[in-house]
Amino acid sequence: MTITWVIVADSSRARFFNMPSRTESLQEMEGMVHAEGRMRDQEEVSDRQGGLASGGHAFEAPTDIAQHEADVFAKQIADRLEHGRVERAYDKLVLVAAPAFLGALRHALNDHVKNLVAMSLDKNLVSEKEAAIREHIV
Repeated sequence: MTITWVIVADSSRARFFNMPSRTESLQEMEGMVHAEGRMRDQEEVSDRQGGLASGGHAFEAPTDIAQHEADVFAKQIADRLEHGRVERAYDKLVLVAAPAFLGALRHALNDHVKNLVAMSLDKNLVSEKEAAIREHIV
């Protein structure tokens, strides 16, 4: 029997589902939250007052900070997926992520996990109910 995990994510939240079959409901197994990914640009900038660092270098722009946090979270998800792969917890993956985050997530996956990705969908469905997520992937 093939075990398929469905990962639904954006830059601040990920939900892990088991998809027993194409006809059964998805079963939510766990979730991950990356609070830093939810910070507003103003909060990110206010933590770095002043214009230049002590070496004369300008601070990163808020978009760079947001991208860095997205990359950090993508790596955390990728590590969890690698752990599941090693444990043989799944055979196939379906990735559903916000368009801006899907690239970061794909980049963070190692080749072994990438080989198990059966489908990718660039939609932000992380806040949707199980039935709505399922409609998009079956």
